[in-house]
Amino acid sequence: MVKKDSQRASTRVAQKRRRAKREIIDTAQAILAQSGHDGVTLASVAGQLGMTKQSLYHYFPSKEAMDRGLVTALLDAEIESLLKALNGRGASRKLLGTLIQAFYSHYVDNLDAFRTIYCRSQLYSSTDSKLDEITLRDEIHPRTRHLFDVLEDRLSEPDAGKAKRRRARQLAFTAWTSALGLMTMLSVANANNDPIAQSEKALLKILSDVFDRAGENL
Repeated sequence: MVKKDSQRASTRVAQKRRRAKREIIDTAQAILAQSGHDGVTLASVAGQLGMTKQSLYHYFPSKEAMDRGLVTALLDAEIESLLKALNGRGASRKLLGTLIQAFYSHYVDNLDAFRTIYCRSQLYSSTDSKLDEITLRDEIHPRTRHLFDVLEDRLSEPDAGKAKRRRARQLAFTAWTSALGLMTMLSVANANNDPIAQSEKALLKILSDVFDRAGENL
């Protein structure tokens, strides 16, 4: 009985800790949307929650640890948004244009979220600007790998061989990096108040059409 009570207490503590960490990351996301990357500090998050920085260290031992949690949450939201858009296409093989459009739509009104994940070294000079190896290996790569797994399966015929499946995956990766490149260009231009000369919507349509044709010809 004592052991069961101890287990229940341990479970409650773990659940409370997860909720607190989630609240901290949600607050960091809200500050990011309002004030940009530089506005997200331990002090600003703690102040918004009515906590002290010392209390925050109980959940995130450093700014880098909190930043890692923020990047993970932002990437989860991206992948969820992209998969939802892809699922909405049903059995259509015009998936890569949908991927590109969904990527753009997810970030166009929230460029600070995009910059926090993908443009750190280009735009921010602080020592924590680059994503560390642990975040890349344990957080980002598994999530993007899942996205490409889904696209590979959806773009491949049921009896497709390894070569065709590899081609489908490579094409999916190229479409995603093209969307990433477009948003990087837009983000850097926006940060420098130097709008690009081309129409965003026109560039988006060209990319989408090119990759939809390529997907249909697999």
